[in-house]
Amino acid sequence: MGEKPGLSLLAMIIASAFAGAAGAADVCQGPAPAAGAAVHGPVLAVPDGSSLCLATGATPSAWVKIPLSRLRTSQRMLMAAAFGKNATCAIGADGRGECLVEGRPLAASLQSPEVVKAAYLWR
Repeated sequence: MGEKPGLSLLAMIIASAFAGAAGAADVCQGPAPAAGAAVHGPVLAVPDGSSLCLATGATPSAWVKIPLSRLRTSQRMLMAAAFGKNATCAIGADGRGECLVEGRPLAASLQSPEVVKAAYLWR
């Protein structure tokens, strides 16, 4: 996704911020990425504690759900660590992703005091 998000993408980001967990799962409508692929984009939804939804385009049909490899946490923790931030996920042979969020491993971000505090405050 080499271009800057447009107004329609910004509107969808705001709308998805107010969606519940069930609604977040529905917005990830893009095709599952192939093994070995790298997926880049902003995290626009966190359906649960073990997956992220990355926008590879402006509409939900281009938002890709990435099941996370070896990572299971609360939805609140993932929201605090990744929501609204740029991510790059490398997809393994099992279809699960290892993700960097703003250049930092997601697993490391989840352990930072700032993320733990933000997750506690997330509603």
